[in-house]
Amino acid sequence: MRARSRPFQVVRRRLLFRGRVVRATVIRHPKSVVLLPLLPGRRVVLIRQFRAAIERFIHEIPAGTTEPGEGVLACCRRELAEETGYRASRYTFIGRFFPAPGVSTEEMFLYRAEGLTVLAHPPAKDADEWITPRIVTAAEALRMVRDGRIRDAKTMLGITFGLGRVRW
Repeated sequence: MRARSRPFQVVRRRLLFRGRVVRATVIRHPKSVVLLPLLPGRRVVLIRQFRAAIERFIHEIPAGTTEPGEGVLACCRRELAEETGYRASRYTFIGRFFPAPGVSTEEMFLYRAEGLTVLAHPPAKDADEWITPRIVTAAEALRMVRDGRIRDAKTMLGITFGLGRVRW
């Protein structure tokens, strides 16, 4: 298992905007990826992960932060393997977004991952991650968003926006 240092910095900023000085506390964060892993038969690979900030397990789609010098697609491959134990033969860019532009510079890149195969020897999970993959139908994933079982914003966006662009 790898133990990584936190990839972000909290900084105080002062900038001039429309003739006024604006002060803000900003989280400087590297780029990150969000993956919508799809299996044949209209199935989606979710993960169930413990999130310390909210002190509970939640359902999400795989995601992660780029390492220094790592490209977005390399991060997609690494995170998919670490969090699900799958490898994808095809990644399709869906879109990019700022998850918290009021406080953070983080930009997330959403990709669909297809042509999945199970890794014979998946990499070890990060030391601070408790993750279990869960396979659901696309219809069930959409129901989970609608009925509130999925409340993570990046996952809600990935499922609703990402599945709308799939040609099964």
